[in-house]
Amino acid sequence: MVGATHMKAKAEIEKHLKNPPETSVIVEIDSKTAEQILAERNNGNRPSKPNKVQQFALDMETGRWGLTGDTIKFGTDGRLLDGQNRLSASVRTGKPFRTHVVFGIDPALFGRMDIGKPRNAADILHIAGFKYASTLAAAIRWAYLLDTDPYNRETLQPDFVLDLARNKYSDIETFLKYGREINKHFSHPAGQVAALIYNFSKSDANKAKEFVKAWQRGERNGKNQIIDTMQALLHSQKANNNGRIHELTRAGIIIKAWNIFKAGQKGSLAQLQAALTTKIEPIS
Repeated sequence: MVGATHMKAKAEIEKHLKNPPETSVIVEIDSKTAEQILAERNNGNRPSKPNKVQQFALDMETGRWGLTGDTIKFGTDGRLLDGQNRLSASVRTGKPFRTHVVFGIDPALFGRMDIGKPRNAADILHIAGFKYASTLAAAIRWAYLLDTDPYNRETLQPDFVLDLARNKYSDIETFLKYGREINKHFSHPAGQVAALIYNFSKSDANKAKEFVKAWQRGERNGKNQIIDTMQALLHSQKANNNGRIHELTRAGIIIKAWNIFKAGQKGSLAQLQAALTTKIEPIS
């Protein structure tokens, strides 16, 4: 019986993938078919949500699962675009479930799908195949703010961030490693640091490398003294604010330190402290 259900579900899905109907189709998906879909058609989707899987699994096991308007979605390329948590619950429980399935969605519209659900920029970047999507999303946000207005608090829409990743900031990915390294050593947000180093590099690539290496290694002497002073000030700000530091404060201090470093000056703590009460200055 299970084998027959599996063959029927698999055949029906394959048929509609080849010739997508204009409306949704109700399909009973067994756990084996669900497992195959996840293994073969779930490439590049965002990570599954364990709490959702657990909730759906409980509903399936206790007979509370019903046919709602929620849909499993497939793209024109055959890729699963939505529904992995429901499919994972079926695999976990071994239970079949009935659901509406929609076929033939243009993958380019993914950023506009389920716009009311908590699918953020990092989700969209992950689905699009970018590595370190959360860090990249934060880096792109900060790169955009530095290019426009650092004080803008509006949330960038996921599809806009994806467009920035593919076009305007297509070269920012290589700087994520710097942000991640600084984060590992000092717990500063990797995305913001990556965006700052990215901008420093556009100003002077060689000096930007020197700056980030000295920061990573904790070098304190000569021209690197301002970096050590910067890190000490960032640490004290964090310690004095219950382990937190405002992102604008952090950006202002780091940019001020960079401008001093690039100018070849020794700099002072007083200069960096001035950044706490003034607007973020332009990157020199």
